[in-house]
Amino acid sequence: MSVIAEPPLTALVPASLLFGGERRMEARSYLSDGYGIGQRIAALPATARFGQLADVWQPPRLKGYAVPEGKGTPFLSAGQAFELRPRARKWLSEATVPHYNRRLVEAGWLLLSCSGQVGRVTAVYPHHAGKVMTHDLLRLVPENASDYGWLYAYMRTPQFLSVARAAQYGAMIKHLDPGHVNALPVPLPPPSVRRRVGQLAERAVGARREASALLDRADRLYEALINPAGVALPSRDWGPVPARRLFEGRRRLDGQHWAPRVKAVEALLAGAATHGVDTVAGVTRRVELGNRFKRSFGPKGTPYYSASDLFDVNASATKRVYAGLLKDASPYYLRAGWIVMACSGQAYGLLGRSLVLGEQHEGVFGSHDLIRIEPDPVSIRTGYLQTVLSNETYGRLLVVRHAFGTTVPHLDPVDIRAVPVPRFSRDREAEVADSSEQAFAKSAEADRLENLATRQAAEAIQALLGEKPGAN
Repeated sequence: MSVIAEPPLTALVPASLLFGGERRMEARSYLSDGYGIGQRIAALPATARFGQLADVWQPPRLKGYAVPEGKGTPFLSAGQAFELRPRARKWLSEATVPHYNRRLVEAGWLLLSCSGQVGRVTAVYPHHAGKVMTHDLLRLVPENASDYGWLYAYMRTPQFLSVARAAQYGAMIKHLDPGHVNALPVPLPPPSVRRRVGQLAERAVGARREASALLDRADRLYEALINPAGVALPSRDWGPVPARRLFEGRRRLDGQHWAPRVKAVEALLAGAATHGVDTVAGVTRRVELGNRFKRSFGPKGTPYYSASDLFDVNASATKRVYAGLLKDASPYYLRAGWIVMACSGQAYGLLGRSLVLGEQHEGVFGSHDLIRIEPDPVSIRTGYLQTVLSNETYGRLLVVRHAFGTTVPHLDPVDIRAVPVPRFSRDREAEVADSSEQAFAKSAEADRLENLATRQAAEAIQALLGEKPGAN
């Protein structure tokens, strides 16, 4: 029987390394793959440091005063910066936010996570504008606009992620400081390569901005159908409920289920719908939730997406699950054209968020925490149904009202099937659906372009290092 030798946990390190730069004394800093990759990139004839190509900085730690929703300036955490359509969960009094203007971000910048899950990068999109951003995101402002695309593509490669995480420090929660990033090497392939890759990355960012504008347009069209007069919704959180209502249907005793705002939206939908009010069950083929199962993860498994993965911008699968160990894995595979909805989380966050799956999701393994909704194309356009479910004011509110549980609220398919769907003429619904579905197409295009730019950047780096493409 052959025995596979374990990789060594020790290695010799020149003493000179311990007395230069940051004087890192952690063994991990020198034994990780990222350290070796960084040293090889730094030794290339064509290389630079981040500090030579971009202004890398971080605003001071934020201490603000929280106020009720809509009463102050919206705040986004580091994790929310990577979401497709982040919803502000916290509002701060602008007067109590020090260096307010320095916490706003601008188009043409890059944002790098520097705490916790270190090394994630995103471009700045319209949904970031006008919001206070956490100090846990480093701001990278390219000195030359022509370097923007190459830097973005490079920072999405596995090589950069390894190098960045080799430079992190801390015990439980890892960190990166601007000084660390300034010192990281940036490989410089021939200008023609950088230009080609950079143009792909910039086209991806542009397509995603177009997708965002199209989704906003779909929301505005839908809101104009539901509330053309702009009637204000109740602001109070309480109101009377007839006792008989507490003993009907699901017998909901939760106050949120009967909130005045919810009842007002229901009335608006009923009054505005020119072709009646349907339900999700009436316009879909299935609304189902998978059972819990024992998950076994490994490097050779099927790509696995959790709910939080799917709602991030072009997120890659971080885990692989051995689907063959399940008695019947077929209900968990995702299909393009379905709508998935997060059925657990917080009402102010992920809970009830919905997304139309694209080509990149076809055949991947989805968490059991996703409600699968398969629209019936004969009854409704997917884009219209997605807008009905996801619109923050007149849609998602009627979804999360059904949440139950205390610490981690949940949604049940039984309740989602009963969510009202206002119907209008074919032309009116088509306007909303067209804008929404064009946004899906643009978002898928952005993902393809971004992945292509990342792959070409990684291959260009491998060529500089004398490696075969795909060697890593």
